[in-house]
Amino acid sequence: MQPPFKLTRLILVDAINITNPFEVYFEELGKQNIIDPREAFLSNVIIDTLLIEPYSDEWINDFITNMLVIKERSLAANEWLQIDHLIEDSVSGQVQLYLSIQASNKGKKFNSSTPKSSIEGVLGMVPIEDNRWMIVGDLMLRIPQLWKANQTLDFTFTRTDIDYTSTSLSVQHPIQKRLYINTFIELEQRDSVYQQSVLGLTGRWSLNPNNIYNIKIALENSSSSKQVQSYIDSYQGIFIQLGTFQKFKIFKWNLANYLDFSTTYQKSTQPKAQIIGRNDQWVHSLHLETIIESQKIGIGFIRLNQVYDKVWAKELPWTYAIVLGGAKTLPGFYERQFDAQWAFRIKSSYVIPLRGSNIWELFLVAAYFKDFPSTSQSFTNSQTLRSAGFSYSFETNFGNVQLTLATPLWSIYKGSKLHLNLGR
Repeated sequence: MQPPFKLTRLILVDAINITNPFEVYFEELGKQNIIDPREAFLSNVIIDTLLIEPYSDEWINDFITNMLVIKERSLAANEWLQIDHLIEDSVSGQVQLYLSIQASNKGKKFNSSTPKSSIEGVLGMVPIEDNRWMIVGDLMLRIPQLWKANQTLDFTFTRTDIDYTSTSLSVQHPIQKRLYINTFIELEQRDSVYQQSVLGLTGRWSLNPNNIYNIKIALENSSSSKQVQSYIDSYQGIFIQLGTFQKFKIFKWNLANYLDFSTTYQKSTQPKAQIIGRNDQWVHSLHLETIIESQKIGIGFIRLNQVYDKVWAKELPWTYAIVLGGAKTLPGFYERQFDAQWAFRIKSSYVIPLRGSNIWELFLVAAYFKDFPSTSQSFTNSQTLRSAGFSYSFETNFGNVQLTLATPLWSIYKGSKLHLNLGR
């Protein structure tokens, strides 16, 4: 009896601007075709995975739909999926399927696959004293293809209140097909007292879309406009960070892992009369994040997100505080409401993809962290916070909008919070 066909490899390429997205090679020994996506267009590969699944149109449609939602790549009205190669082996019962996204020129519609500038975040106005207003918000701007392919400019701006403002500018420059160099500058101010500037370089090597490595080297300069009882609030430092990203499958679950470790040598620049104790130190920080996604369960899928952050030194500088609060880290609480020296966060959610880029997400969030020490306190407390809520992401003419409603659970902090995020 012939074994049932199994889908063993599935590749989907965004081929709007690519001619012949697959190259066919021939293995002389086995006299069989070997097909791979063209290496020059790795950034256009949406799906490239090995599977052992029953070959059926229904399963393939559901899988591709979920992946397009995750990749935020919706199909326009003039786009379709094309079968480029279908290889069936009746002896082993294996199937290899190669698809590409194609488009017609009808109506001369905008090509959504062409890299374009994007802006994400939200801005607002809040009143301050003397009938004055202040701009607050969180804004991210990206300009791809700045002067050449894969060259990108990124700008961020964050202001939560009159006491905190930060901004950054970075430019990515390709060295080789998989090697990139970023130059960046960051400026930050807190409590109208502390200021910091950072100038550095980041190298990123993409072994493949599922394995990325990076190294960051930077010069830091921090200063204080007031006299404080600390010897390290004004300093100069050298910062080095090593990071890695890996993505793979375990028991049909998708798993992504981020790991960053950094170390900084800081030397105080305060006058000797103000220095209490040593005038230099080492600061270390660790960031570990794991994202796990299930296969389709019912009308959606389960997503688990775990994050552990820690910073340690003889005296922790304010610039290394782990910030919590708001839609991205702890929904149901104010933006940047908490500072911590270490924190563990976990978010479990059920994600329901809808038509296009619309997504419902029901979630529970918990965070356990130790408060960041201040110069006026000799001890710190640990806190456990929880929240629950839902979010709805939908596409508009102005871009993708995400509305998140969450409320704290079993906490001294009361009141639900509505978070708004706009991306284009």
